[in-house]
Amino acid sequence: MIGRMLAVCVLFLCGASVFAQTPKALPPLPAGITACKGDFALCAASNCTPVMNADGTPKMIRVRTSAGGLASYPEMSCLCPILRGASIADVTGGNMRGSCAAPSKNGVWSLYSFRQHIPQAVNGWATSPPAKTKVTGQVCTVAATAAPPVVNCFSFACSPAKSINGVKLADCRCPLGETLDGGPVELGQSYITDAAQCALAVGGPIPAN
Repeated sequence: MIGRMLAVCVLFLCGASVFAQTPKALPPLPAGITACKGDFALCAASNCTPVMNADGTPKMIRVRTSAGGLASYPEMSCLCPILRGASIADVTGGNMRGSCAAPSKNGVWSLYSFRQHIPQAVNGWATSPPAKTKVTGQVCTVAATAAPPVVNCFSFACSPAKSINGVKLADCRCPLGETLDGGPVELGQSYITDAAQCALAVGGPIPAN
């Protein structure tokens, strides 16, 4: 499991600028990681908002674990641009169903692709100039006893949302505080994101070793 986690972390957690500098450093795809084609949501630079039940309690989302079971985490709503092309999915993780097939008639999956420029909410979903769309990864830290406010959107279902400035958007529902193998992010753990702000940012924990 550790080898698979590290491989996925390298694929998913590193900023696009890192891949641009070391294009030959990519490892082989681990088991369950599949190359997909077509429309997908790219949430790498997105921040999210909590989804609440009618009684004011946090709504929970169920995710697949690497052990083959299910776990529940607070559900987040993440607005992400819909792109077209090649992407990477964990078809045995998130809430995918074993293939790249769309989650619903008009839905898409939140997957990952190496992009140096992504339309972002912080810049009004602008598509130009390049300075407005450039991805800059950052490492976020929290106190040793704090729960990292990081959201994992890799391989989760999304529904169509409104378009802004000609950018098609998706509402992706993702878990707060979940690692790529379905376990909880440890207290005080640092994480990496391409989002402009660390709070409730899509990203993932940095492996300890």
